[in-house]
Amino acid sequence: MDTQTMSNEENYRFDVAGYLVIPGVLTAAELKACNKALDQRDSSNEPLRWTGPADNPLVALREHPVLTGYLRQFCGEGFRLDESLRLLGDCAEAKPLTGGGEWIDWSRAYRQHNGDRFCQGVRVYWALAEVGPGDGGLVVVPASHNSTVDAPRDLVDGTDDMGLLEQPVLQAGDLMICAESLMRGLQPVPGTATQRLLECTYISAGVRPGIESEIDGAGDEMPEWTAQLTELERAVLHNPGRSQPFPVVHSDGQQVRLAEESEVFHPSIYIRDPDSGIDEKEFYYWDLNGHLVLRGVMDEAWLKAANEAIDANPERIQTGGPVAAEETPLGSKGVPRSSMADPWALPAPYGESFQRMIADPILIQRLNWMMGSGYECMLGSGLLLAKGSAGHRLHSPAAPARVNNHYRQQNGRVYTDYVNVAWQLRDVTREDGGFVCVPGSHKTVYPMPEGIRTCENEMGLVKHLAMKAGDVLFFLGAAQGHGAYPWMGEEDRRMILFQYRSRNLYAP
Repeated sequence: MDTQTMSNEENYRFDVAGYLVIPGVLTAAELKACNKALDQRDSSNEPLRWTGPADNPLVALREHPVLTGYLRQFCGEGFRLDESLRLLGDCAEAKPLTGGGEWIDWSRAYRQHNGDRFCQGVRVYWALAEVGPGDGGLVVVPASHNSTVDAPRDLVDGTDDMGLLEQPVLQAGDLMICAESLMRGLQPVPGTATQRLLECTYISAGVRPGIESEIDGAGDEMPEWTAQLTELERAVLHNPGRSQPFPVVHSDGQQVRLAEESEVFHPSIYIRDPDSGIDEKEFYYWDLNGHLVLRGVMDEAWLKAANEAIDANPERIQTGGPVAAEETPLGSKGVPRSSMADPWALPAPYGESFQRMIADPILIQRLNWMMGSGYECMLGSGLLLAKGSAGHRLHSPAAPARVNNHYRQQNGRVYTDYVNVAWQLRDVTREDGGFVCVPGSHKTVYPMPEGIRTCENEMGLVKHLAMKAGDVLFFLGAAQGHGAYPWMGEEDRRMILFQYRSRNLYAP
């Protein structure tokens, strides 16, 4: 990886999820040497200092040719080691999440602009032993490096993980690189399990070192004449020897004062509208993932009426061919796909269960902040799939950008021109199959790899959504990558799909 450029698959995965695992980078000999060197050190999670020959294998990790090749791709030439290697200890309790949120620290942010990637800081992990599912330790919130919304406090402090936390599974010798702005934390390591995960950070040439940086400062002292300045003036003047935290200076336009606190002060002209009716967690989840599930919207009577309406009108059910090729994981098992067009147009009283879905209050409340007013319901159809029916190739990627597939959050509002709404008439489990998506893909700028489309190489990005009868799924039908696994449930899959189009698009 010294000179080789990253593949589209690697770029797509990093851009969507915010981290990349490169498997088997360390050889068996390198692993053995690193573990032996680690055995000769204490078990603290302090930075590993280089004091003797036994540390040489660990020193070599900092400039491993595979790592440096990727660092050039992410941080550019002239990248620097910011925080030295440290062993992530086996924590007894969860640690609050850090990273993510708004771009408060642009020098550590991730952004794509005019075809260029800006990733000034990355966090690197070396696995010297296996990290299996449920082993605890490092957890991340995928796609949070692309978030421009403040994370809910319950998520940050661990009160509610919102189903967003993911523990990377690593094999001994794997290398993991994540954007410095990716939200991450530590979970307890259960039982007597121990982990050997080394962590360090790198930054690009043009940004200031972090508070725990191993980079030596310039060491210059301020000129003699600055002794005549006030403390406030010296706080603002460039100080080559200054280290974090930086001084905070306040002004009311008349007087200037030095703040006691050291947290960054960066005022906003905007305030949250308490009357907006927007749930903070829903807004964050939608912006982060590109979909949102509302639980239990339909009651038992409504569900019963909708299912009975389908049963009473078998002549309206249409059967077609498979949508996915036979040889792919999404292929048919010899059973054609079935659907019902315009269920809202069924003769009375059967159409009533579907007509009330069009403008349900819970639905309208969300569509208003997802799209803004003026949207129209363009399509209503029922998906009625028997066991063995084919899945659907993943489609509707956000790249290349077009007028009808964009997504953006700006000034506290989210903008999109297509939202699909799927009403679940029966339970859906992972074993059954059904809807899958790539969370975070509505913000990617890289083409969707073919392996994602067919699910032959999911790259750890494709997520199945388990739902109950009565749940309602919102998803970005023209921006988020989505599709379906083959249906293998004993009962037919029953889902009613509506498409809403914004006021901005021409509808012939």
